[in-house]
Amino acid sequence: MKIAVAGPTGVLGRALIPLLLEEGVEVRALARSVEKAQRLFPQRVEIVECDLLAPDIEKTLQPLLHGCETVMHIATAIPADASAPNAWVANTRLRTDAVRMLLDASAAAGVKRYFQQSITMAYPDCGDEWITEDMPLDTSSGRASVTSPVAAMETMVRESSARGLDWCILRGGSFVGKDTFQDRLIENLRAGKETVPCNGDNYVSLIHVADIAAAFVAALKYASAGSIFNIVDQPLRQREYVDGLAASIGAPKPPRDADSGCPPSWRCNNQHARSVLNWLPTHAIIPK
Repeated sequence: MKIAVAGPTGVLGRALIPLLLEEGVEVRALARSVEKAQRLFPQRVEIVECDLLAPDIEKTLQPLLHGCETVMHIATAIPADASAPNAWVANTRLRTDAVRMLLDASAAAGVKRYFQQSITMAYPDCGDEWITEDMPLDTSSGRASVTSPVAAMETMVRESSARGLDWCILRGGSFVGKDTFQDRLIENLRAGKETVPCNGDNYVSLIHVADIAAAFVAALKYASAGSIFNIVDQPLRQREYVDGLAASIGAPKPPRDADSGCPPSWRCNNQHARSVLNWLPTHAIIPK
């Protein structure tokens, strides 16, 4: 089996590709930087140049998928400063324009299966309620800049069944582990610069990068066509997570900011992935 992986040099790709190789899968890495991919991966990974945001990519993408049975789209462009002007433009394009082009090219190239990384942060604020995959995504105007591209992405993937693609969507929680935003949170805690918004009662659904990589491999083996999975660890309240992280590095608990708005609460259930994919998270959310 040959799999084309879009986004191979990102934090998820760096965890996923070695696992695919262990399974005996042939990997074609669609890399924006061939040089970076060559530094990261052994020679048995086929590396081709592919910038999904390049102006002419739509004309050249289909041949890059020839001979591949499966495509996995895990490319993201998460900004270092989420509040900067136009910070999310590239990531939005990867969830909309790039998905449309990859689906078109996959269907034209005879690809059979398509796996899409999505996010649980696109769910609405559900307080203490458990969130399963049946929960509709958030359509509120206040979070449209985040959730609308995700909804558009998932709609395009769902509709690809009509073109013969067997699709699967994995909705990942917020990543933790090396080279994720958890690194910055730890730095802020050490420096005494972190605060917990509101009272910290909101739930966060997190996932270690190594565990979501394992979920993609499990989905490759066990997921049926048209499947959606929440890929998360056991949800924690925000204060439990941040206080626990502070304790793990010997930092004091950060103060609460009662005057700030309360973040959305996502208490996501992973039972569907556990039962269908024979998967469960095994890496600690809070480093020991």
